[in-house]
Amino acid sequence: MPTEVILPRVDMDMTEGSITAWYAKDGDTVRQGEPLFDIETSKATMEIESPASGVVRKITAAVGDTVPVGTVIAWIYASAEAVEELEEAMVGAAAEEVVTSPMGSSIAPEPVLRSRGRDDEPAPAASGGLRATPAARRAARESRIRLEGVDGSGPLGRIVEKDVRAFLQREGAAAASSKSLNRIWLQTGNAATIVLIHGFGAESNSWRPLFNAMRSASLLTDTGVLAIDLPGHGKSPDDAADSLTSIRQAVETVLQEEQVDELHLVAHSFGGAVAIELAGRLRSRVRSLTLLAPAGLGESCNWAFINGLVKAIDPATLRVWLEELVENRALIDDAFVATALQQLGRSGRREALQCIAATFFRDGRLQFDLRGAILELPMPVRAIWGGDDRILPIAHADHLPGVVAQHRFAGVGHLPQMEVANEVAKIVGEQLLN
Repeated sequence: MPTEVILPRVDMDMTEGSITAWYAKDGDTVRQGEPLFDIETSKATMEIESPASGVVRKITAAVGDTVPVGTVIAWIYASAEAVEELEEAMVGAAAEEVVTSPMGSSIAPEPVLRSRGRDDEPAPAASGGLRATPAARRAARESRIRLEGVDGSGPLGRIVEKDVRAFLQREGAAAASSKSLNRIWLQTGNAATIVLIHGFGAESNSWRPLFNAMRSASLLTDTGVLAIDLPGHGKSPDDAADSLTSIRQAVETVLQEEQVDELHLVAHSFGGAVAIELAGRLRSRVRSLTLLAPAGLGESCNWAFINGLVKAIDPATLRVWLEELVENRALIDDAFVATALQQLGRSGRREALQCIAATFFRDGRLQFDLRGAILELPMPVRAIWGGDDRILPIAHADHLPGVVAQHRFAGVGHLPQMEVANEVAKIVGEQLLN
């Protein structure tokens, strides 16, 4: 029998989720464990793996659709299985199925949300409906190219992996692109771009609470928002993390590739150190710098947290360390823990983070000092800190020069962009006026 692909529950309070990407289309062959689709809930974005190997059929939810938990959104067939057999079974089941409510009455089953296209067409893919195999999409992501410029040689013009490789060879880009950092355009626009740089152990999607708060407050009119995964984090490669200079260069390469000229930097924790380096390099191109609990202004850090975070292998243990990040521990829900554990579970990720920790935070002592560098910055700088930060103590803010505006929040931990997202959004919005 074919395998159901359902929208999973990744949080005890979750009732529905939005499809944000499909990595396969109707008729594509997938392997068990490889990325199949992405979902976004009110609290997290997660990559969902294929539950089986085979051929994807009958995708019923398009990118952008909001789907109830437990809904069957696709089927995976073994190569020898016939689609028609399932269709007949589904028709028969639909005619007979009755659901009994808790009150004892009979109600019709909740309908499965359908694709926006015709029933006989595959759901649109994440890249706007382009026909491309998963291998082709993966090659394009790794090489940082847009599939719109690639000619497909497969059936019905479908782009296959060899088409991407041929394109790279023609453009002479094959050698340069595979080590670029992963980046996500949360929003495009014509004004100076907001560039978001996360902290140690996090990734680009950690900025979504702040992004959503800014969007809700109408602070992002015509403003591009670009989030970047640091080396060894998110979907970025694990190299280029041996010094602040090499990381800064890797981030600068992303800005060149994305043609970002003028920008507003917003950075958290270890990302703040990278941002200070980057601002010193780009100078007049950076219109403002907003730092959230930045590293590099003092000597001490919570080594137990860093070490425990990297080594945690089960949800219960990981939750203990993640709760150190915030004062409001209710924010560390099942979805937050599951997302963090998924990131740590990537091949080579723990080893990469251990190397980064040993290089920059060895034995709880920061191995770099940026107090002098921040004095030389020409752009407006603001620093935001939680009064109950247990990772980088708020006492580090005492070393900031008088020209840096400080915003201190009592009862807040190391993640002000989550705990007081609306207030941080307002501060960043004021920076956009520069």
